[in-house]
Amino acid sequence: MIDRASAVKSVYQGLVPVMQAVGFPENTRVDRPEGDVYDFFGEKGVLRLVFGEDRIHLLSGAPDVKRDDDAAFDKNSTFLFRTSDEDFDERDLKSLLNEMGETLRETYGKKEAIVSKKKNVQTVSRSAARSGTLAYDPVTLATKLAAVYPELKPVIQQNIDDWGEFLCEDFFVNHANARIANDIRIGDPQRLKKLFTIFGDVYEDGTNEVQSLIAVTILGPVLDDPVVVQKVIPYLTDTMLEPVLSAGERLKKSKSSRMRLENPPKYKPKKQRQKKGLMSALMGGPQPQL
Repeated sequence: MIDRASAVKSVYQGLVPVMQAVGFPENTRVDRPEGDVYDFFGEKGVLRLVFGEDRIHLLSGAPDVKRDDDAAFDKNSTFLFRTSDEDFDERDLKSLLNEMGETLRETYGKKEAIVSKKKNVQTVSRSAARSGTLAYDPVTLATKLAAVYPELKPVIQQNIDDWGEFLCEDFFVNHANARIANDIRIGDPQRLKKLFTIFGDVYEDGTNEVQSLIAVTILGPVLDDPVVVQKVIPYLTDTMLEPVLSAGERLKKSKSSRMRLENPPKYKPKKQRQKKGLMSALMGGPQPQL
């Protein structure tokens, strides 16, 4: 077992070269009573690591972000950090560093400055989903699919910029579904395996919302053809098989269901919540009174 202080130090030291490689060459420890916080900064902006009770949160801010203002940062990713577990060892630490490094390289490893005042895409890490600490959500599914369809990556950010949050119905119905349906109908085995590996992983460890999104919104409309159904069945996990095929049958038989899917309810923005106490909440402290 590795004690928490050693683990924090190892994560920090292990990420310094990665941060330098993706454009955040300078770093400093932030003096916070809540615990361990580190800022990495450069021309691209500021990345902040917040070591919570059992998670590490990656936050980002523009180059001119006010570092003493917690609400000025956007929360991007969360990683499991259970140093209190007796079996947390060097292998877990190495796996964590690999996952965080991969996320940083994929998200920030470009020449242009990508940290801005825009609201950034926040995803759920694999370790957090597999452990049950967090569940995969629609924006994480969209981000994983953007690895298959790179042209969708800027569409995700534009969706968030337009709506103030990720509106999955707009993204999938108007942008992603046609590409996915076309690939499913073509039926290339390698392409199908890649797509359904993503669907299977996210469905297994996803929220009810993302499970419904996969079964009904994405796969339901394309499963109106028996030939397509036969192509898809070998790639469906045991967990997905019944709900996905049932959704396809329901949409095939119900005109009203198809119409609701093609014309989702008008978007109603959520009430804005104050971001007081962000750092305390991330550290596992008391939640702010809203």
